Order: sequence, then structure tokens, then C-alpha cells
Amino acid sequence: MMKFKIFYKAFFCFLLLGFISCEVNNLDDANKIPKSDYSSFNYVLATEDASTANITRFFSFTLDDVDPNKTYDLIQENQKFINSDPSTSSGHQFFKNYIFSMAKDKRGFSSTPGLFRLSLNSSDQIFIESEIFIGKDNLFPSRKLVLYNENLGFYFNEDTGGQTIQSFNPLTMQLGESLNLRDNIKAFRPDAEFEDEYGNNLIRTGSLVMDYQDDKLYVSVVFLKEASFNIIPETDNNFYLAVIDIPSFSFEKIISYAGVKTVGFYVSENNPTTKDEDGNLYFCSWGWNQFSKHDPSKVFRIKAGETDFDRDWEIDIESHFGEGRIAQSITSYNNKLYLHISKDPYLFTSSEDVSTRNGLELSYYEYDTDNPQNFTRLDIPTSNPSARMNIFNIIDDKLFIVVPNAIPGNFSGLYSLDRKGTLKKELQIENKYRPTRFYKLGN
Repeated sequence: MMKFKIFYKAFFCFLLLGFISCEVNNLDDANKIPKSDYSSFNYVLATEDASTANITRFFSFTLDDVDPNKTYDLIQENQKFINSDPSTSSGHQFFKNYIFSMAKDKRGFSSTPGLFRLSLNSSDQIFIESEIFIGKDNLFPSRKLVLYNENLGFYFNEDTGGQTIQSFNPLTMQLGESLNLRDNIKAFRPDAEFEDEYGNNLIRTGSLVMDYQDDKLYVSVVFLKEASFNIIPETDNNFYLAVIDIPSFSFEKIISYAGVKTVGFYVSENNPTTKDEDGNLYFCSWGWNQFSKHDPSKVFRIKAGETDFDRDWEIDIESHFGEGRIAQSITSYNNKLYLHISKDPYLFTSSEDVSTRNGLELSYYEYDTDNPQNFTRLDIPTSNPSARMNIFNIIDDKLFIVVPNAIPGNFSGLYSLDRKGTLKKELQIENKYRPTRFYKLGN
């Protein structure tokens, strides 16, 4: 019996040492030495745990070293996939060797705001390389971010005024000018209420959309009924955008699109806009309105060279796929539009329940932008939904598509599509990881 106890203690200590050594090799939060050689471990896959969307991990790897026919356990394969968790959400904007995230801690829909710039360290781990503080009141809405070029970006900065757009330099992480749209909104809607009885902001700018086309910045303006739940009055059947001239950083006008209240979802990580190679700017509405009645999911656009919505072009998702179906993610590639569309009605009331996240299926579709009635389903396995993910990224002149699936036996991983229309399976991972976004970093 004594020998057994000694053996058990020795075996336990051996396991503990093994786990510790694995953590040291794989997770080294103290290392803030920037990576200098991006010839390998330059691709990064962001994932969330299948059991909870609140855990985001980043895995760097070398794409050419991956066998697309093998299923990888990313943490166990820690020589091929370097694991890190900088406690931020996966951002939708990245360039050069930087990823930008607008939220930290990932609790309560990423309730700690800030502008966090992520990069790879010399151990090939993602870490917070720089950050800009964004204060918050009692409530934290989504804050969209857009990078106009490597020296100029914009984000919603409610802390310095409820309707303030902040400019900054992405390379130096220094703040620039800010633009408060309060007076312009008051002139557009004189009877609008700006705060509720508790002082919470009822009019938000850049919480749903922030994107640019040519030298114009487009910023969503949302008139809320209740600040605490981001509810828009059901009597308001329009989506509003402020048009801002970028060179002068000045307000021009507010435009509206009828039949749509919201674009995207109220989280910072999902980017619901895209531009095609001709310069047309597209908007994807899920139709979501928190606990109120939901509207049909639609895609609409502003044509290149114009500053108002194109009234002659629209994709109505329900007319193609049935009531309650939504388009969740959007991108443009090779002058075609790509959408991630639900197979069954989307259950907004339980969107964060595990049974909903793991049970609902979405398929991948290619749309002809010249004739939006023409669309084709891509030969890619269906996936689970997520409020936080936008599953498309263009890298190396290819469209990369993440396929998240939590149910064992279903494909979870990464596909690519080239300009010739060739689909390729790039990576397959175990179902305990749900990929949310894919990046390639380099100097």
C-alpha cells in the first residue's frame, strides 16, 4: 500500500511537471519582445471554445506545414500551433504585423472597452503590444473600428461625448482629432432624446457601422428606445448613416435606408460591411432588434462615386431562403459577394445558448453583384453561428473561409477559394475549437 502511495504521488508530480512545462513552452505572457522573422508561424487562427464563446484563443502556425487531411488538436500539437490568450476578442481589422481588437476580457459580450493592438512576440505568441484607453459609463455598446490607411483610423469614442468619432494613428497609436455629431443629429431630428432618465446615451454613432468609400467615412446613427438593451423603437423603420468628409474631417449629411433598423449585431468583433473591387460599399443586416420584433435580413449598398444608398439594388434573404433566415457574415472577393446564411430560422432569443450555437446550421453562398437574384451555394460543410465572428478573410489573393462546428464528427476548420473558383480544404481541427477569424501577419 505504501509503495502504491509513493508511486501515485510520483506519477502525479510527473503529470504536474508535464503540464507546467507545457504551459511554459506554450503560454509566456511575460514575453513582449516583438517577432522579427515572419517567414514562419506568420498565420494566426482565432478560435472560441465550443462550450463557451467567452474564451478566445489565438494559434500561430505555418500554413505550408499543415496536412489538410489530418484533424489537429491545436493545444496538443503545440509544436505546430503556438497557443496564446491575450484576453481580448478577435478583431476584424488587421494589417502588416498588427491585429486590432476593441474589447477585452470577453465577459458579458466583451464588456471591457479599449483599442488593443495585438502582435506576435519572439515566441510566436499573440500579445497586447499597445493599447488606447476608452472609458465607459455603466453601459458598454459595441464600438466599430475602421482603418483608412496605415496612418489614419477611426472609432466610436462615447467616453468623450455620446456621439463622438475619434481619429487615431494605427502605427503610432496616438490620438488625432475628434468629431462630435450631436448638433448635426439634433438638426436632423430635433425631437430626438439624447439621454434617458439615468443619463444613459440613447443616440450612438459608430456602434453598428464604420467604414469608408473613397474619401467619405460612413458612421451609423442609432436612435434607441432603451439604452440598456440596445432596443430601437419598432415605429422607426430606417437605418441611418452619417456621411463624413475624411480630408476635412467634417460632417456632410445623414442618409437613411427604409425597411432596415440595424446592420450586423451589437458586438465589436463582427464587421457587417465590405467593399468590392469596383468600390461599391455593401451593408449586411441580420434584422436583429434585441428583444423586440425582428426585421427581414437584407443586404444593400452605396455605389462607388455616390454618397447615398442605391435604391435599385437589394438582396432580401427571406425571399430567397424563407422567413427568419439571416445572412450573418459578408465579404466581397473577385467582384462577387459572399454570405453566410442560416439554413433554418435564426433564434435571436437564444442566440448565446449552447444548444443554439451548436445546433443551428449556416451555409456559404456566392452572389452575382450584377444580378443579385443569381446565387450559388458553395461546396463547403455547413457551420454553427456566432454573434462574434465574421468568417471571411482575404489573404494571399485568396478568400479564406472559417467553418466552425462544435458537434463531433462535423467538419471544423478552414477552406480557401481562389480567383479561378477552386475550393481547397486548408485545415481541419477538433470540434472543441470553433474558428472565428483567420489572419496573416508580416512586416
